[in-house]
Amino acid sequence: MADTSVITKTIAKVCLMIDMLYSIDLLLIGGNRPGGGFIGGVLCAAGIGLIYVAYGHDAIKKIWNPDWHMWFGYGLLFASITAWSPLFAGHKFFRSAFDFIPVEVGGIHLFELEMVSSMFFDLGVYFVVVGGLLFIVTKLGADKGPEGEHE
Repeated sequence: MADTSVITKTIAKVCLMIDMLYSIDLLLIGGNRPGGGFIGGVLCAAGIGLIYVAYGHDAIKKIWNPDWHMWFGYGLLFASITAWSPLFAGHKFFRSAFDFIPVEVGGIHLFELEMVSSMFFDLGVYFVVVGGLLFIVTKLGADKGPEGEHE
């Protein structure tokens, strides 16, 4: 395990929180502005990868050890279902639809929330990217190499 300072570990935690918030923001704005599942997933994987680097693969594995390849698989399944589902409604492949949902509290209209069906595709892409990148990071981090080999 790599010896890292308390400062490095603390900064890694702060960076993870900022990365996750911005990652979710990029995911949510993907239907209307630049961003989306891919870049949001890359940012999420970078934040979690930084935690792996700061704390070490073995220490993180004891606390949290998800199967990243399952994230990849479920994301691919979700994105595929989203892309193919318009065909069953008589529309073209990958057709996107949107609707505005009014948000009211106590009978007072606050705002309208725009729901875009491409958001679900972006969510699938997000999980594919996070799962794929972190699967690679964890496999590389777990590879110790031959004993006694130094670079």
